[in-house]
Amino acid sequence: MESERGGVLVEVLVSSIMLVITAVGVFSAFDAGTRSTADQRHRVQANGIAEADLARMRTMKISALSNLVQTKVVLMDGTPYTVESEAEFRQDDETVTSSCDDEAKADYIQIRSTVTWPSLGSRDPIVAESLVAPPNGSISTKSGSLVVQIVNAEDVGIEGVVLSGTGTGVFNGITGSNGCAIFGNLTAGQYTLTLSGPVLYDDDGKAPQPQPTSVVAEGTNTLVLQYDQPGDIEASFQTRVGGVLVPSSADAVMIFNSGMDLAKAFGTPGTRQPKVTATPLFPFSSSYAVYAGTCEANDPSLFGESTSAGTIAEALVTAKAVTPVTLTLPALHLTTWSGSGAESPEGPVEGATVKIVDTKCTPEEPLVRTLTTNAAGGLADPGLPFSVYDFCVSDGVTHVEEAGVPVPFEPANFETGTKLDIYLDEPNAQPGACS
Repeated sequence: MESERGGVLVEVLVSSIMLVITAVGVFSAFDAGTRSTADQRHRVQANGIAEADLARMRTMKISALSNLVQTKVVLMDGTPYTVESEAEFRQDDETVTSSCDDEAKADYIQIRSTVTWPSLGSRDPIVAESLVAPPNGSISTKSGSLVVQIVNAEDVGIEGVVLSGTGTGVFNGITGSNGCAIFGNLTAGQYTLTLSGPVLYDDDGKAPQPQPTSVVAEGTNTLVLQYDQPGDIEASFQTRVGGVLVPSSADAVMIFNSGMDLAKAFGTPGTRQPKVTATPLFPFSSSYAVYAGTCEANDPSLFGESTSAGTIAEALVTAKAVTPVTLTLPALHLTTWSGSGAESPEGPVEGATVKIVDTKCTPEEPLVRTLTTNAAGGLADPGLPFSVYDFCVSDGVTHVEEAGVPVPFEPANFETGTKLDIYLDEPNAQPGACS
């Protein structure tokens, strides 16, 4: 028979491995049991802390309890427990509260205590809730309630908006999941409401401003405000040179939506850029109309153009997003010559200064766009907003003025653009540079 030397060693090795596996399982079970026991202990202690916090809030005055938000840390057996105390006015009919409409009123106060601890992780915290009914006589006949709801562009409530008010009294609170906050037992009179928290803008692209409101004795005033997180429109530009679309630039764009009171200009007038961003913009459910220019008189529709020509863009803005558009500008094919006229043009003038005044947009100080001619005597970027312009062209020695030039001349000339030749030695030329 084969030698059996070493068989006992193998048996001992296998037995040792089985013993180790068994021991690991036993100790893992012990460790899991210890963790489970510790977690259960934390939950019991947290529940006791939450109940004690509710009892504390029940003893508070209604004026102190109104829309209460507090955070504190309780140390127990070496473990820090974070306690968040909240109180908000509610009403008997929860369906009305969820819609926060004109029937909303403050019937009672819901108190809530939320307790967490470091080892809780992603598990649910301990939450204890209760109701407090204002006792008879605790609310004065000279007091009333204020209901505030903040909704977005789709009329959905916005949660987490911080509200504060000053005036006849003082109140503070945060909107709930329905965008609503109810402030009860407020002294009747005039108040100023302020908002903070999320970055919000109104339908005119303005940040929330202090809002006047009032509280009526033994009544409820409801205030609904619409704000939303803004979006952007990024406009690029192009124009036609030789019948071909080429990149262009502009200094501003006009933005309008039927939900706005007036069209608004975005950009830096006088400083041409390949792209102009309009921000912040309210995310209406309908599209914005976008066109190049600094005033409503630059609207291409006034010159017979429409979205089909690419001169007006339609842009649907989404909250926290950028909507790109491309606008096609009419071209001013201006050429500066050193001669006296078409019969004697001589050569093109490079480096001549071209000052362009938009006569349709006439603020107290008319906008002057200053360009320079290239080696061909023309404009490197001939794109301009739709308008009627006054021109002054100078080489520093003489200058020529031209008034009332429409760009384009008429709708039929949009694709070909406006052609204008300036002769610096013509009879009407004046000495010196443009003023």
